[in-house]
Amino acid sequence: MSDKPRLSTALSNSLKGATAVSKFKGLLNQQSLSSFSNLEDLREERLEIQNLLHLEDLERLRLQGFSGKKRLNKEQFITFLRTTLPRGTIRDFDELFESVDCTKEGYISWDNLAEYIVLKLTDNDDRQKATSIPSWKGGKSIVNAHRDSIKRIQHMDSFGRYISLSREGTICLYDDETQFYKTFKATTENCKLRDLWITDFVFMSNNNKIALSYTSKEIIIFDMTSKLELNLSYRIVGMEATPFCLDYWSDPENPNDAILCWGDVMGNVHAIFFNSALIALIERPPQQTSDAEYTKVHLADIANGNYKNASYATYHAHGEWTRKVKYVEHLECFVSCSTDAKTALVFSWLEKSGLTVRNNDIVRDRSNYSIRVRKLRDGRNTVVIEQGVNSFDYSKTFNLVATAGVNTQVRLWNPFVLSKPNGTLIGHMRSVLFVQFIHSRNQVISFSKDKILRIWDVQLQICLQRLANIFPRGAEGKNHAKEILFS
Repeated sequence: MSDKPRLSTALSNSLKGATAVSKFKGLLNQQSLSSFSNLEDLREERLEIQNLLHLEDLERLRLQGFSGKKRLNKEQFITFLRTTLPRGTIRDFDELFESVDCTKEGYISWDNLAEYIVLKLTDNDDRQKATSIPSWKGGKSIVNAHRDSIKRIQHMDSFGRYISLSREGTICLYDDETQFYKTFKATTENCKLRDLWITDFVFMSNNNKIALSYTSKEIIIFDMTSKLELNLSYRIVGMEATPFCLDYWSDPENPNDAILCWGDVMGNVHAIFFNSALIALIERPPQQTSDAEYTKVHLADIANGNYKNASYATYHAHGEWTRKVKYVEHLECFVSCSTDAKTALVFSWLEKSGLTVRNNDIVRDRSNYSIRVRKLRDGRNTVVIEQGVNSFDYSKTFNLVATAGVNTQVRLWNPFVLSKPNGTLIGHMRSVLFVQFIHSRNQVISFSKDKILRIWDVQLQICLQRLANIFPRGAEGKNHAKEILFS
C-alpha cells in the first residue's frame, strides 16, 4: 500500500551495521510529512514504538551488545539495555524481545532487531500519512486569457508547463509556478470562429501532440513544437456524433503502441489503436500531396483497414452522453460513465494482451518491427447507479474505481466484483462532479456542485478534511467548477 520498504525489502537488502542505523535516521528525521502534521509529535510517537531507543542507543547496541555478529537471549538483551539505557522498564524490554523473536528461537541478532524496527517505523509512517491532513495555502488567482468555461487543465511533463483550454478555443500555457506564459487560438476550417465550440482536449505525452474535439464532429491533432507553438497535423472527420470527452494512453515500454479514445453525445465509445505513434500516427494517403499542411483522415477509412498503422473499434455503452472515458492498462479495458442510471458505469474488456504480429510495411528498414492487434471482447460489464455518474477515477494501488455520483455519493468499486460497491463515502450535500485518487497518500479527493472539497481515507472510508468557501462562488446555476487538477 506504500512505496516505503516492508519487512521483505529489509530482508532482501540485508540491513546490517551502519546501513541500518542510517535507515533509522532517515525514517526518524525525514521532512516529507512536515507540511502535513506536527513533526515533533510524529517523532515522539515513533520513539515510543521502538521503546524509547534513541539513535545513539541503537549504535551502542550494534557495536557492543551485538558485536561480532553475536546473538543474545532474553536475559542478556534485557541486562544490556538496563545497564546502558536511562529509560524503559524490564517489561518494556521483555515485550520488545518477544516482538523481535517472532520465531520463538530464544535468541535474536542485530539483523532481527533492525528488520523489526524498520517495519514498525514504516507501518507507523503509513498510518500517519493516511490520516494526516494537508495544510492548504490561500487561494491564488491565475492570469489567463479564457473567456468561457475551461474544459481541462493538464501538465505537460516534457515541457514543464501547464496547459488549459476553454470552450471558445483559447489555449493558455503556464510555467511550473502557474505564471501565465502565452496563449493562442485553436480554430477549424469547418466552422466560423463565433460558432467554435471545443468539448475536450488531451495531451499526447509520448509524441508531444495535442488532440482537440469539436462540436463540428471532428478531432484535430496538433504538434507542440519545442518553441511551444502548435502545428496542425491531422484532422479526423466523418463522425456520426459529436465527441464529448477524450483520453490518450501510450505504452511506457513501447511508446509506438498508443490508444486515443473518446465518448460521444450518443453514448458511444470509440478508440483508435496506433502502432507507430512515434513515427507517424496515421500514414499519409498516397493521393494526398506531400506538401499538404496536414493529413485529413476519414474515420471510415481507419475502420475499413485502409491504414497499416492504425485500427478502429467502437461500441454503444450508455443511454445518455458519455461523460468520461479512460483506457486502464492494468485491466486492459475501457471504463466510461454517464448520467444514465442503468448504464452509469461500463467496462469493456480487450482480448488479453492482444496478438503480436510482424509488420514490415510501416518501416521497411526494421524487419523486426511488430505490432499488437487489439480486439474488444463480446459483452460489457454494466453498473447501475441511481441518477448516474458525473466522473470517475481508477487506482492501480487499490484496484478500485471511485465514482462521482449525481446522488451526492462517492462509491468505490472493485472492477471484478460489480454486484455492490466496496464502500460508499457519504458527506456531500450536492451532486459530486469530480473524484481523484491521491496514490501517494492512500486517499481520494472529491468535489461537489456546491464547491465543497472533501479528502477521504480509502482504507478507513472516512472524511479526513472538508474544505468550503475557498472557491469563488457565482449565481446559482452559474460558474460551477468545470475541471480540477490535483498534483
